Amino acid sequence: MHEATLRSAASVNSDSDGALMRRLLTGEDPSQNTFSKPMGVAAHRGRVFVTDTEGRRVFVFDVPRRKTFQFGFRREGTLKMPAGIAVDGHGAVYVVDSSARRLVVYDGLGLYLRHIAGDDWVHPSAVAVNPDGSRLYVVDTGRVDSESHRVHVYDAGGRRLAVIGRRGEGPGEFNLPTDAAVAPDGTLWVLDAGNFRVQAFEQNGNPLRRFGSVGSGLGQFARPRGLAVDAQGLVYVSDAGFCNVQVFQPGGELLLAIGSRGDQDVPGRFRLPSKLACDERGYLYVVDQYFHKVEVIRRLPDGA
Repeated sequence: MHEATLRSAASVNSDSDGALMRRLLTGEDPSQNTFSKPMGVAAHRGRVFVTDTEGRRVFVFDVPRRKTFQFGFRREGTLKMPAGIAVDGHGAVYVVDSSARRLVVYDGLGLYLRHIAGDDWVHPSAVAVNPDGSRLYVVDTGRVDSESHRVHVYDAGGRRLAVIGRRGEGPGEFNLPTDAAVAPDGTLWVLDAGNFRVQAFEQNGNPLRRFGSVGSGLGQFARPRGLAVDAQGLVYVSDAGFCNVQVFQPGGELLLAIGSRGDQDVPGRFRLPSKLACDERGYLYVVDQYFHKVEVIRRLPDGA
């Protein structure tokens, strides 16, 4: 069920009189306080974090407080091309700075904490983290002319523990991986976009299972772009070809598809869905780069 659409400060600030007063006194228009090209999304305890690739920042919707703020443009925390983003159970925020080839870590208010440099990364695009922040997974999409299609595993201090995968089509191999998520049981899920499939791995990198294929049928993929896993272990995959989000059981059985292609910007219609996120309350967040929005979708209770 559609819950909300986030695109600017006005999305969470209903104080129209206050907004008018700010415009009169400062010239600031809160409705213009939005993102240029949204890419990644993460959510934790009512805060929704959206990376803005063109704006070179992270835009934050603090829904309970009806406020917004931004970070990623000060000193060591300055971002060049923010892409994927994740939040751990303590509220720390992890942002992939793709062109700078580093992973930047902030606190929940956007204050810089540290970063991990990826000197051998080619095209980092996404990050996943387990709830306690002790294990980080950085997805290196690579390029069509490179062999660096893999996932780098780090501990909280930035020490590399392992490298998962290599370029190929076999189990545990990747072709242009674009996203990842960690399930409640610790399983790592990776969107293997160029192979039109999703792969699951143990924490040590051993492949568990995979599903998906290229095609236009139910449960198949055309242009898979984003992946998320909810608290029940369900797997969500956005597809820019179908303009929807498909929901799967961990074993690969398709449950349903959310949304459809639309020429008008209305709830449930997408033109270029990108990254996804699920939060602890069961909400799904879908970035649409064409309509410059994040749709918030609330899962109906079982049996509803």
